[in-house]
Amino acid sequence: MTKEEERHEAYKRTVALVVAVVVMILSFLIIRPFLVAILSAAALSYIFYPFYLTTLKYLPKKARVKEIGAIFTCLVIILIVLVPVSFVTTFLSYEIRDGYLFLQEFFKSNQPLQNLPPFLSQWAGYLPQFKEIATELGTQALGLIQGVLKGIPNVILSIFITIFSIYYFLKHGKDLYNFFSDLFPLPEGRYRQMIARFDDLSRGMIMGQVAVGIVQGTLAWAGFYFLGVPNPVLWGFVTAIISIIPLLGAALVWVPITAYLLILGTITGEYWRPITLLVYGTFVISLIDNFLKPKIVGDRANIHPLVILFGILGGIQLFGIPGILIGPLILTIFDVVIEIYKETL
Repeated sequence: MTKEEERHEAYKRTVALVVAVVVMILSFLIIRPFLVAILSAAALSYIFYPFYLTTLKYLPKKARVKEIGAIFTCLVIILIVLVPVSFVTTFLSYEIRDGYLFLQEFFKSNQPLQNLPPFLSQWAGYLPQFKEIATELGTQALGLIQGVLKGIPNVILSIFITIFSIYYFLKHGKDLYNFFSDLFPLPEGRYRQMIARFDDLSRGMIMGQVAVGIVQGTLAWAGFYFLGVPNPVLWGFVTAIISIIPLLGAALVWVPITAYLLILGTITGEYWRPITLLVYGTFVISLIDNFLKPKIVGDRANIHPLVILFGILGGIQLFGIPGILIGPLILTIFDVVIEIYKETL
């Protein structure tokens, strides 16, 4: 090959590389507004893929099993994920608004602590500082809810894209596997090893943290509702989020609420509410974590708490609420890639 031909080939490679980079950048800019919806669809598709495969086994062989199985799985995801999330979001919006209005009315009172016993009235001097903090938190929460309500059209569009993407991720799961196998060639059997490791880590993380957190949040909501705690949906939701994050626990929510009920008990004389919540919180809400997690996860995955902590908090910061699933899964992929890299050295 002559020098002129070599320069021509180098020029063609350079042009092809520049065009590929430009097209990739433009493609990213196009899908960027829907990136969270697509990543959420990928996470939900992965979580429900075993259910999808099980569904295929019970469908007639002559039917279009992939299409029917994907549609049925999407309906299940809508029923057990999207519908509850929609209801919780709606109730949260009402409860945050009511809580904000309650704080405003409470602090407008000239003597909000006049009925407290003497040993508690000494803390009245801290009321102005608490007023500033509570008002600021209430304002931020109300602004967040208002932003969500204003963005309902975008939310509906994101939900549609998520469901649409889930359908095709489920239907073409094997095709996607083959595509990435060809795009990133690895030694034979390495992909199965990588997926098995990722499956152990991710499902252990999701089932061990998220699922147990949801159970604790639901139990907390039931207890708060029964005991007449204001805004039980809000505090149940906060309990679920706190329970998911490692190193924290549901007690960070129900213990202060117990103290609140105790203070009310000194006024009303009803001490059975704080006592009941203390017992219920200790032996049901908090203890269920130690009982369920080993049963559900077992020895499936050994994940450092910092990985889960950074995954959840960073995921929420970057992707919002869907980041609870997306963040830990991305860090799990990073863990698997680093492990394979160390084995290939």
